[in-house]
Amino acid sequence: MTTQAHLQRHLALASLLHHAKRALTFEQIQSYLLSQSSLQDIMTSYTKRTFQRDVLVLAEDFCINVSYDQKQRGYVVTSTDPLPAGHQRLLEALELQAFLRLPAALAPHVQLEVRQPLGLEHLRPLLYAVQARQLVAFSYCKFWEDQPTRRLVGPLLLKEFKGRWYLLATKPETGELRCFGLDRITDLEQSPHSFTHPITFDASAYYAEAFGIIRPDDELPQQVVLSLSPTQARYVQTYPLHASQQVLSQSGTETRIELQVFDTHDFRMELLSMGEEVQVIAPAGLRKWMSRTCKAVAGFY
Repeated sequence: MTTQAHLQRHLALASLLHHAKRALTFEQIQSYLLSQSSLQDIMTSYTKRTFQRDVLVLAEDFCINVSYDQKQRGYVVTSTDPLPAGHQRLLEALELQAFLRLPAALAPHVQLEVRQPLGLEHLRPLLYAVQARQLVAFSYCKFWEDQPTRRLVGPLLLKEFKGRWYLLATKPETGELRCFGLDRITDLEQSPHSFTHPITFDASAYYAEAFGIIRPDDELPQQVVLSLSPTQARYVQTYPLHASQQVLSQSGTETRIELQVFDTHDFRMELLSMGEEVQVIAPAGLRKWMSRTCKAVAGFY
């Protein structure tokens, strides 16, 4: 089997055991793996010896520890260590890759997003520049401008938001932080010169209290309380708005949640997208803005 085939098998096994609600016998695990459409063409057998080797790989590469439970007479996940930053997303990407390798006959039953992000070709060179602390130059054109301008920046962080990728960088002459959309970058060039990394910048914490790519440096995050309809609450609870989200109260007619986030344009646009399914309870400034904006929008119709 190829390295990619091994990876597909390990991924399928990790997903099965991680989400299993009960102990699984080896025969059940074997049957599952041999039935997976993405593995059928490359697996003709799966032995217990191979499974034992795979268990070692799961512990080392996937941080999933598996053992045999005598009482339940099956294999269970005994512990799952927190995955390193970005590792879970990598597993998701690999799982999606395996899914997209489905037989051609199944293609009509799968529809992918038609809109594709631009600028992805810049990800690798920019990541290298982030790691090497190396300056990069590129032409950049804002949506509200007609002509691009040349920029020289020190890359600090690559961030994804709603299918688009962004570069957070420092201006070497002033130390100011600026955010650039990769879809608006052209003529990217790596400079042989390095830059001084901002001493106070912490990549893991910079966007921790932000929704989206806007992070005000001269403001504090707000304690936001939202009232959601039952339907919208189900969406938000299965796909949280922010890591700080907490449920304050829940009834048959309303769910109230609390967030600790910056009150930014990105966050406000997200609230507006919920329409009448959301009501801002606090803070007062955001509640007033929502009221004014909804009245202005209603005036268009």
